[in-house]
Amino acid sequence: MKLNWGWGVVIAFVVFGTFIIAMVIKMFTVPVNMVSKDYYAEEQLHEIHQKQKENINTLSEAPVLTLNMEDGNIDVILPPELKSVKGQIRFFRPSDNRLDFNVPLKLNEDNAQSIDASRIMKGRWILKMSFSANGKEYLFEKALVI
Repeated sequence: MKLNWGWGVVIAFVVFGTFIIAMVIKMFTVPVNMVSKDYYAEEQLHEIHQKQKENINTLSEAPVLTLNMEDGNIDVILPPELKSVKGQIRFFRPSDNRLDFNVPLKLNEDNAQSIDASRIMKGRWILKMSFSANGKEYLFEKALVI
């Protein structure tokens, strides 16, 4: 049987249609990882967050968030002038929002806290420490590779 150009066009459309249907099915099965589920609500709080970040500059020294390789902990140290601090640290994973979690601030008498990093998946994290003390709200962000 000899194929003429009409059959060639039909075969091309069938192959193209099959490809499009396969791509649509693939797009619906791949999970979508957005930066945040409440992206638009958080964007409206941008000015408030900027003010909270500026409040960090009024402190005598900046907060410290470091990975202590010796004991495998993340050390948090706040300036001594901050009293009765209440807040949390958000561990934000840019590559997979399903790994995000929060840790409450529970500082000792030296305004320090150690967080066990052994249960945290290795990779790049952004730590967002939001806390209130002395009637002011503060926000401190730092990227950390574990």
